[in-house]
Amino acid sequence: MIASPPPVRPFLRPLCAALLLCSASAMADSVTLAELPAPDGYAVTGATNIAADGTVIGVAYPDGLVVRWQPGAAPEVLGGGLTFTLDNVTPLMSKYGDVIATTGYFDEGGEAPVAAPELWTGGTDWARITGASAELGSASVFGISSDGHVLTGAAEPAVPPAEGPWPQLPWMWTAAGGQVRLALPADAFSAQAWAASNDGHVVAGFGQTSSGDFTRYAMRWDDGVPSWITDAEGQRVGQVIGCNSDCSVIVGAGVENGMGDPRAWRWRAGTGIEYLDLPEGAQAGAVTYAFESSEDGNVVVGSYVVFDPNLGPTNHGFYWTAADGPHDITAFLADWGIEFGAADWVDLLVVGVTPDGRTLLLNGLDAEYQRRRAVVQVEQDDWIFADGFDGFGPLRVH
Repeated sequence: MIASPPPVRPFLRPLCAALLLCSASAMADSVTLAELPAPDGYAVTGATNIAADGTVIGVAYPDGLVVRWQPGAAPEVLGGGLTFTLDNVTPLMSKYGDVIATTGYFDEGGEAPVAAPELWTGGTDWARITGASAELGSASVFGISSDGHVLTGAAEPAVPPAEGPWPQLPWMWTAAGGQVRLALPADAFSAQAWAASNDGHVVAGFGQTSSGDFTRYAMRWDDGVPSWITDAEGQRVGQVIGCNSDCSVIVGAGVENGMGDPRAWRWRAGTGIEYLDLPEGAQAGAVTYAFESSEDGNVVVGSYVVFDPNLGPTNHGFYWTAADGPHDITAFLADWGIEFGAADWVDLLVVGVTPDGRTLLLNGLDAEYQRRRAVVQVEQDDWIFADGFDGFGPLRVH
């Protein structure tokens, strides 16, 4: 694991109220779940990201092979072996599903393989990115833009410091510009880049203020210029994990180790930071992680930490909407008669959501320590009028 608000009511046009008998039927939502099978020969497989059409990618252990599930098709192993994976985050995929990125290891004749991002180019073929900066050594990829044209991550210095710990150096990559190191603010020791807009003008991630402080504080780069992300009180918030296509919506985690607000958050252009409250019944002060949002920012998914007396710290998934606020994903599914996840599960996270906010990706570990994956469809019907007139929009805003 990585530690590892108010309802909106529909607006009815005044004309409707004045001229029509608007007797709306009850809203008829539908929620369905489909488990994703492991590919043949791989007992342990995790899911990490979902594209707009419902295509899912993940990784098969212990070899770190990338797996793809396309709707209506059996899972396929795409290769990319000996990769570095970050459970629930990498490997990465564009929202079109046509670009997949992960971190591979390459033998350059030294004492150890060199880590570098690699791109899936179809079939089972992978290619190391080109245009690597001479300042950067072994590098890992942590973010991909929605269209797949921008990669972001962090690297070791190509020339390590003579003394003291090594900082992580943030970078972004495009096919035209190659891998470019991103600047650090004067009061940061180290940083990683985890998200980017399609045009590359905005990159976001986190920084650490000193070599002895591992607290992750949200950071963004606007055309390469770094700045900390703060709330309305000027306090730094926790690490960025994702953003939408133009980074007008950015989501991230609470601050760990009691060094700030532990709640996940959503930042919107023109609005700023909004903290996401915990689901009902969650332990007070739990650290929360927002992994991804819908394109409009009105759906956010992630996880929060629960301290179980038998299991220790575990992750529970959440599903948040601007209309209804936060839901524990297990309780949300149970309300629809779907049994997936339970109090005795080791972990269950909501790791991804499609841009329209209607399809969720779940990844978890059940009570038998078996890795489980599932796709959840959340359909919302429009208003239906008894007199045959069309409704004027969804009952819930997504």
